[in-house]
Amino acid sequence: MTNEFTKDLLVKSLEASLATVESKFDELNALDAATGDGDHGTAIVATLKAAVESAKQPGNLADTLSNIAMGVMSATGGSTSSLNGSFYMGMSGGVTGEALDAASTVKAYEAGLEMMGTMTSAKVGDKTMMDAMIPAIEAMSATVAQNASATLHDVFVAAADAALEGAEKTKEYVAKFGRARNLGERSRGSQDAGATSLALIFKAFADTIAAN
Repeated sequence: MTNEFTKDLLVKSLEASLATVESKFDELNALDAATGDGDHGTAIVATLKAAVESAKQPGNLADTLSNIAMGVMSATGGSTSSLNGSFYMGMSGGVTGEALDAASTVKAYEAGLEMMGTMTSAKVGDKTMMDAMIPAIEAMSATVAQNASATLHDVFVAAADAALEGAEKTKEYVAKFGRARNLGERSRGSQDAGATSLALIFKAFADTIAAN
């Protein structure tokens, strides 16, 4: 099991994420159809395909994350691409080497979340992908803060668990962003597709780390 976040691991994790969301394509579109356009599966698959392609371009880890950001932002015209693109751009600025330990990886992810915050004001409880992203990054940070010996796998398992819990909680919320906000109380009861796909992605990263 690897304990270093590298370009090679990133590529493998993105490939695993793409395979996972492709397997859930219809489910993600169906979740999105309950409150939105019904195309989140389409959007996240396109976004991850762009991420995988961009990640394979020449360059160091920081360059790769920047390339992913640019590729992702060009993938679709919606918020899925712009928000994920901003996240990877933030990560690229937070990278401090070519093989990051658990603590350095968390710092890069924190930088990604900070950059996302410049693109959206959505918080936990607003029924968006941030309901999974914010708890995931907070769980990563807490894991290394509470255990100096925490492994990369520990960090991503914590993130995956928190993201899944956050996604499931969106069933309780009323949407405050996007087309779904027009439904008001009628948006309550359905799980947010963006938060769901993000939970799948964090799980794919954790599983890839365990396998390498």
